[in-house]
Amino acid sequence: MKRIFFLFLFLYAQLISSEEIPNPSLEIYFQWILFRTQGRIAEENQNSRIAALSSPAILGFKFEKYKDKFQTNLEWILITTPTSGVVFLPGKNSYFGILYKGILWGAGRKSDFEEFPAWSSWKDGVEGLFAETELDRIKIRFDFLDLYRGFPLIENQWLKLQGRESFLPKQAREELVSKEDTVFSSRSRYRAGISLTGNKEDRFVYRFRVRYLSLGNWGRFGSDTKESKSETIDGDRDYLVEWRVGLGFLWKYFYVSGDFFLSRGIDITGYHPSRAERSIPISGEALRFDLGFYNTFGKISIFGFLPDREKRSSQGEILELGFVGMGASPISNPILQQVWGFYPSTWITDKGLEREETNFPGKRPANLFGWKAEGKFFGISPGIHFTYIGFLREENSSSGLWTISSKNIQNKFLREAGVNISWSPLDDDSSKIELDLGGFESDDTTGLKQWYMLFRIVGVWK
Repeated sequence: MKRIFFLFLFLYAQLISSEEIPNPSLEIYFQWILFRTQGRIAEENQNSRIAALSSPAILGFKFEKYKDKFQTNLEWILITTPTSGVVFLPGKNSYFGILYKGILWGAGRKSDFEEFPAWSSWKDGVEGLFAETELDRIKIRFDFLDLYRGFPLIENQWLKLQGRESFLPKQAREELVSKEDTVFSSRSRYRAGISLTGNKEDRFVYRFRVRYLSLGNWGRFGSDTKESKSETIDGDRDYLVEWRVGLGFLWKYFYVSGDFFLSRGIDITGYHPSRAERSIPISGEALRFDLGFYNTFGKISIFGFLPDREKRSSQGEILELGFVGMGASPISNPILQQVWGFYPSTWITDKGLEREETNFPGKRPANLFGWKAEGKFFGISPGIHFTYIGFLREENSSSGLWTISSKNIQNKFLREAGVNISWSPLDDDSSKIELDLGGFESDDTTGLKQWYMLFRIVGVWK
């Protein structure tokens, strides 16, 4: 149904365009990744395992058209997989809209407003019906019907589509990959919201957003029980509301940005003697920050993400969920993000409300700190990044109150790093050759090390 819907958008955009489409582009990707697993949980009777995967058949099509009454911005990606055949993925924007009295009434996919450099991988947006307007440097978007499914993009899906089990050691496969874990098992849920972003004198940037998501029994953690199913035929009416307030400041070659998140909701479950009601409340906070320096030759960014943890009883049972995130993972490491499925908190993914209590990287509350640097000289763009992930304590009792104390961080951690260099012969960076070397390792108790080398060629024909 979703493919038919987006195909309709494509054909309709053709009909409303009386002129030829200016500068349509066709993109062809070639991606090849070599990865190596080391450490205690490598394959049985082996100290390490080396494997490679190529995915040459990736095609992208894009065109934009802006007129007095209509807007069309379509991006499409076609990727072939060895197990699932051909898969279509829309790009960051794939919509058509009608302009009426200064308001863009759109249908399709529209990405959220651009973030600061450190959070380029944390993407989200609306897929459905929306309205957007701009008033005196303030952009406002209303999302009326958002079919949320994790906002899948080629950069956060292409390894998943090849099969997670190809990259995971045997011990991790048995714990993390289920029989129902297929690329087409994702579902969508109704979401709606309003977002606002603006700037004053090109120095102060401010943001506000609130979103409502209908959860129901969506996800492994939010599964209905016999007790909750008996409440109503239509489901248990679980929901999540996310509030976000942000402020940024830019001055010459320096910038600083901060965002505060609030998660409020309910997950109706079976009765527990430590809870007053037959439900698990969702009540969490998170803080993220990004500061750095920039000029025409590059930028340096220092960033962090600090969510709270759950409220637990003295026996360790979860009585109240902490911060719950939405959208793509904030981590850009392709292996850690797509294969291991790491998110620094409980998260709403394409599988629903998910939280994993496991020794492996997964969806667990964790503090995240890092830095990254990028440059550009004569078409050559080098980059380097490092991230430290400290998992929050999960044992014993917890009040669930948000705090940045080091006492709440356990000894288990991850640290990931990488270097990359790309060369683009064109000024718009549309075509390029890129080499990315990186990996991550855990504490000695978990005993995990995984490294990768990613080679990518992108060619664009207009």
